[in-house]
Amino acid sequence: MSVERRFAGGVLFVTLSDPASRNALGAEMVAGIDAAFEFAETTPEVRAVVLRGSGGTFCSGGNLDEFKRLMSAPAADRDADPIVRSNRRFGAALERIIRSTVPSIAVVEGAAVGGGLGLVAAADFAVARADARFGMPETTLGLPPAQIAPVVALKIGSARTRQLMLSARMLSAAEAFDIGLLDRVAATPGELAKNVADLLDGIGRCEPQAVRATKRILASSIQDGLALVLDDAAEEFARAMRSGRAAEGVAAAGERRAPPWRRKLADADEPSP
Repeated sequence: MSVERRFAGGVLFVTLSDPASRNALGAEMVAGIDAAFEFAETTPEVRAVVLRGSGGTFCSGGNLDEFKRLMSAPAADRDADPIVRSNRRFGAALERIIRSTVPSIAVVEGAAVGGGLGLVAAADFAVARADARFGMPETTLGLPPAQIAPVVALKIGSARTRQLMLSARMLSAAEAFDIGLLDRVAATPGELAKNVADLLDGIGRCEPQAVRATKRILASSIQDGLALVLDDAAEEFARAMRSGRAAEGVAAAGERRAPPWRRKLADADEPSP
């Protein structure tokens, strides 16, 4: 099972559990995340969800092997296109996290990349080890960060989101904290555990139905507009996947070589005005 669940003391602990892929977001992983948050939503005893990865990595983003299979699938109309449907299913999982009436905490060790960073942005709280790394490298593969773009922008603002997505720059945990992606950064595993415990203690002081009502109010202000944006984003993603450029980008990533569009842009040789 790629997503493990454990319920104890009012908390649903959800663990991405595919260390061989560094917890990449394949179809099974996305379905498991969605099902876990559906369980939390429909189980009154759940007061909080703690989401983390196994094997020292939070989530490495999209599953490149699945990308290759999707790119080989024939194109179809909007409602049947396998790329659109696959991409949109992940967006639906992010929507479920955002609109969930149960508070969520993302706990990051290792890397949170691409869709993994999207999961961090969708959660209500996010804590990380000081050596964790964050980034959105989709454009280096020839793809738009389709489903995560509006979700990350909701968390850290449009300007910072553009800067990170258009440069594919990796962030340290300290930098992620500075821009508001993280709420706390821990130097040790013990400190990380204490940060999670402190957040759960705060959630536990609140009356459960008041918490759920508060989250419904907050989610209603963004839910409809976000769904429309993510629908269009899935189609943009499908066009990029079928362009041929993404196939080269995914191949280059798998072979650990630079894709043909990578180049050093003008710096010291820039002509004077």
